[in-house]
Amino acid sequence: MRILDQGILYDATVAPLHRRFCAFTNTTTLSDGRVLVAFHCGSAKEAPDENVLMRLSADGGRTWEAVCDGLAPLTVDGKLGSWHHGRVTELAPGHLLGAFWWLDRSDPSRPMINPATTGTLPNHIFLMDSFDDGRTWANRRAVDTRPFPSVALMGAPLLLADGSIAVVCEAWKTYYDAGVGEHSAILSISHDGGYTFDPATVVAHDPANRLLFWDERLAVDPETGRLIGMLWTHDRVAQLDVNVHIAWSQTADGKAWSYPTDAGFAGQLPRPLPLPGGRVLCVYVHRHWPPSLRAILSPDFGKTWDVQGELVFYEHPFGPQAGMAGQREFTDYYEDMRLWNFGLVEPGLLPDGDVFAAFYAGDARSLSVRWTRLALK
Repeated sequence: MRILDQGILYDATVAPLHRRFCAFTNTTTLSDGRVLVAFHCGSAKEAPDENVLMRLSADGGRTWEAVCDGLAPLTVDGKLGSWHHGRVTELAPGHLLGAFWWLDRSDPSRPMINPATTGTLPNHIFLMDSFDDGRTWANRRAVDTRPFPSVALMGAPLLLADGSIAVVCEAWKTYYDAGVGEHSAILSISHDGGYTFDPATVVAHDPANRLLFWDERLAVDPETGRLIGMLWTHDRVAQLDVNVHIAWSQTADGKAWSYPTDAGFAGQLPRPLPLPGGRVLCVYVHRHWPPSLRAILSPDFGKTWDVQGELVFYEHPFGPQAGMAGQREFTDYYEDMRLWNFGLVEPGLLPDGDVFAAFYAGDARSLSVRWTRLALK
């Protein structure tokens, strides 16, 4: 692997104050070779004025067109909310399906995560369609995540082998729930384009409630239809992150999953990208020292990984990340997440076999959106 090119998609250092902090990038490589990147933008990494912006490049990242400068405000049950982030999939040439996470901001003084309970603000996931490269979005419909009352959006909608749509989420506590939270990585699957949903499928959950399989990142192998899932894994008892874990669907419909196993390397937000011939690329955040973004290859659909051959494609210049020097109280971990100033790299496979990936990076004053293009051989 090697770096072919790099650049800045959105320079937040010169942006207006209400758009200085970008995060939660999503890369969609379109079938015609263009690249669409959606990302969070607001006055802080988590703020009531946050929204989803989108940029489109037809020349491999050299220039970018602003196709969406934010979704229209939405009131749900009389409560005004914010669009925290969005994830986009190309269902067919000219047809994009977006999943967008809405948070209740009726009381703007409430942070996204309740510091007393670690529960999440009331929220909804909505699907919408675009037929003009993300410029406009219509046909809004809510994702049914029964039986889980509070969820977070974790990835772009997946197009399964049978034509079903799967929405990638994680389930956690409601805002004022003071109990010990039980975490599950889940899928909400629809057979009619996202208008009705089956009861949620559990992808990963520790019955002992010790391991938290955070921020699941799932992908479909286009050759076999099989799903692969990679999970940032935290040991709540040890108060430490442990190695990335990995799970595989036992059926192409995404309804049955193997229990997650240790992938053999440490990191956060591991995102798998299936490649021809059963290979998988994983891009991930290495937030321990030295803080960086890395790419690693598997020759056998995630069973083994070439740790010695991994590529560091971004090195963070601003020192250690908050809370990563040792054990950390669980309630403090969420505050650390608000302070982290690089991460969430999202890759897409280009028609020529290269990989295009977008991510956010910056400092306490601003977070910009950057990109890199990688050659795999």
